[in-house]
Amino acid sequence: MRNFCSEETAGSRRVTLAFSRLEAWRGEVVMLDYGMILICREGEAEIFVNFSHWRLQKGAVLTVFPNDTVRLHRVSPDFRVEALRYDAALLREASLQLEQTVYSHLRRDRCRSESPLVTEIIDGMFRLLRIYFQQDDCTCTEQLALLQLKAFFLGFHDYLLRFPERRGEDVGTCRTQALFNRFMELLESRHRESRDVAFFATLLNISPKYLNTIVRQHTGETAKVVIDHYVVLQLKLSLRNTTMSVKELAFAYGFSTQSFFCSYFRQRTGTTPQLFRRRSGPAQASREEAAGDSGNTH
Repeated sequence: MRNFCSEETAGSRRVTLAFSRLEAWRGEVVMLDYGMILICREGEAEIFVNFSHWRLQKGAVLTVFPNDTVRLHRVSPDFRVEALRYDAALLREASLQLEQTVYSHLRRDRCRSESPLVTEIIDGMFRLLRIYFQQDDCTCTEQLALLQLKAFFLGFHDYLLRFPERRGEDVGTCRTQALFNRFMELLESRHRESRDVAFFATLLNISPKYLNTIVRQHTGETAKVVIDHYVVLQLKLSLRNTTMSVKELAFAYGFSTQSFFCSYFRQRTGTTPQLFRRRSGPAQASREEAAGDSGNTH
């Protein structure tokens, strides 16, 4: 199956349009460093995005953002999507002043499975982009994708303004939904400062018990489990993709000692940071060993 992509900037792929089975999202939870709008073309699957469960079936449109966590399971043999993938910088440029409004609603209701209008809009958007992406000598695919994304976000914003009753909000749960969304935003931006439920509850001006209740309602897990899960995902990304030593990571994430950091990581992953890095990327492990950081393997 052909992969359509834009490689305008020195071979980098700021935006791609491709058919996919989302193999990378199966098994272990994945944290995204890109945004994506996808439409299910065939089959069906179930997906967890930030602990919320969605069903993908033919015609369903799903939106994900950088720093979302995703995991795909119960995938049918014929499952296939078409996806427009774009980097965080392009997403920021496309959403402009609408970012918070659009993000808030799309994150709450990110999967549209019974909306012919949304399916028609994304179909038209992808059909137009596909024409240009198939032309090897086209030099404006990135700008075309940017304009289409702007149109999508603007149209969605206008839709919310015109039809507020169709937002799918239960008036009785507006406050808890808003608090949960804010908790996830705070976790994304301040997870290096603390791993304590009380820390985030204080930022939200609610009690730790109430925060636990809200998080359990939306995820089925306690706030502590969600916090630790997110921190571990970030630590894995750092171990895979940076040259920071284990000692430097322990300091960056606010652990009192390297030993405490290693113990925390091992309890939640079954392995030490050093072993995880060695298995994930030999080059990273070699650099760390060359720098003389043997770490703590207890």
